[in-house]
Amino acid sequence: MTSPVISVRGLTMGFGGQTLMENLDFDILGGEIFVILGGSGCGKSTLLKHLVGLHKPMSGSITIAGMRMDPGDTETFHRILACIGVMYQGGALFSSMTLGENVALPIAEYSDLDQGDIADLVRLKLRQVGLEGFEHHLPEELSGGMKKRAAIARALALNPGILFLDEPSAGLDPISSAELDALILRLNRTLGATFVVVTHELSSIFTIAGRVIMLDKKSKSIIAEGDPRVLRDTSPHPFVRQFFNRRPEMEA
Repeated sequence: MTSPVISVRGLTMGFGGQTLMENLDFDILGGEIFVILGGSGCGKSTLLKHLVGLHKPMSGSITIAGMRMDPGDTETFHRILACIGVMYQGGALFSSMTLGENVALPIAEYSDLDQGDIADLVRLKLRQVGLEGFEHHLPEELSGGMKKRAAIARALALNPGILFLDEPSAGLDPISSAELDALILRLNRTLGATFVVVTHELSSIFTIAGRVIMLDKKSKSIIAEGDPRVLRDTSPHPFVRQFFNRRPEMEA
């Protein structure tokens, strides 16, 4: 069995003394596509931000690639950052920079490559996401799906072993969403990278997810973990069945 690349133990999250989730325990295995899901406002994106070190837990621990996440430990934190890539919700591309400049930014910041090698690497990353030849375009010149692809290219810039994608299909039409799902599956297969995805899009969940966890706002806990197809059909929890079968509460 593949070893965990991320281990979360006793994680409690919250702000201003208010607890959002408590005592979360789960592992993410190397090479899998792992999806974090749940109802609106349950803390999916907040959990992702804890996993990448943007928020500090109220308690508990997060270990990535054998290193404990602690933003206060600058040396270890930077080693962890070298292992991961992040696609933020909405893409978060710099609007004043071309696609090439957006992708080149982390490479120039964290490597000693010269400009020629950086340009070659940028073209490679854009080719990997189907945007070869678009390095001189500004984000405003692209469709929503292309912006998401460009954001993934930037997340891939430093060849990370783990990629975090926050709502990658949000705002896309069904065809663009399906194309993005296919890209995620292809990158997972060809690169062998681990993907951690936050989404509530059922079609994407059933297409890409090997395993999921479902957060529950009421219990402040994980109420389901496993293959989404199995959970849809056999989960004993009413909300889990509602979610996966897209049924309103009155029909549960």
